[in-house]
Amino acid sequence: MRALIEHHRVIVCAGSGGVGKTTTSAALAVAAAKLGRRVLVLTIDPARRLATALGIARRADDVRVARQNYAGELWAGLVDPRQVFTDYILRYAGDRATAKRLFDNALYRQLSTTLSGSQEFTSLSRLRDAAESGKYDLVILDTPPAAQAVDFLRAPEKLNAVFDSAVVSMFMGRAGGFGIAAAAWKRSVKLLLGTLALLTDSEFVANFSSFFAAIDAIAPAIRETNLDARRLLLDRSTAFVLITNYDAAKIQEGEAFHGELRAAGYHLRKIIVNRAWPAWAKDDKPTRQAVEEQLTALGQRPLAALHAALCAYHDRRGTTHIRFKEILTVPEMEGDIIGLPALERLAAYLCPPVEDA
Repeated sequence: MRALIEHHRVIVCAGSGGVGKTTTSAALAVAAAKLGRRVLVLTIDPARRLATALGIARRADDVRVARQNYAGELWAGLVDPRQVFTDYILRYAGDRATAKRLFDNALYRQLSTTLSGSQEFTSLSRLRDAAESGKYDLVILDTPPAAQAVDFLRAPEKLNAVFDSAVVSMFMGRAGGFGIAAAAWKRSVKLLLGTLALLTDSEFVANFSSFFAAIDAIAPAIRETNLDARRLLLDRSTAFVLITNYDAAKIQEGEAFHGELRAAGYHLRKIIVNRAWPAWAKDDKPTRQAVEEQLTALGQRPLAALHAALCAYHDRRGTTHIRFKEILTVPEMEGDIIGLPALERLAAYLCPPVEDA
């Protein structure tokens, strides 16, 4: 992990829910700060205690994490999808009247947080801005919660399909150059709006039409932002890290994600397997054998046999990810990861000090 932290500008931590992705992202940022890097960790859905530890509870701006004493600097930022969308529209709408028309639209207020891909878009927009700001040596992105890790990669394309300039132009009636197909499309849109007016009410149709009229101004910017983000993700200075565990479903997902990354040209640099073994099951065999000998000497043969069986079970699990080469296993930590000291303990596993490496 040391080389990955020292030689990359962006680290994208991906994985499905429940694998410790957000906490691991924060611990990686701590490790980077300890190595002397000025690092920003961006997260969209931190647990309350983690948000408090990082100082980002109810904060929209980047904050320097308190009570740190590192060679570098640790900063943290909360990705608020609604706020990022608002700032984005104010930047690209052209005038405040267009922005206000969109903000006041009921359809926009619903879609800005629930539209498929909106969380990923806002995360990528924040990532791009932070990486290009010149304020940080490294930016670590904790990707939004998703059922599958590959959802993060596919989300920008889904959003582009909605905000694509050509689609917006069609709904705005600007289909010039498409001949008979354009005329047919215009008639279809008119028929659709008429049907919606009958089935719903005129207010819905007004919101629908107003939404496309307002979004027309920023559709090209949204597409360009997605393209910029894709270029950043493809750059060799950007490393993907998959956070997973030994659950069979997570392993299958990890293999699918690995294939998607390779096919798309992204750079998967590390697999981090959380809760790979309990902290009491020491990873070296001499220590295990000594424990079992001590238990036997104390007349606890059944307990010694149970210890050996559990260690063997975790050894077998350790061969599950044999397809991947760059694997880092992390034990199940004792106690909850709460506060900066706990993140530092996890960081020590992810990136051991030189004398322990």
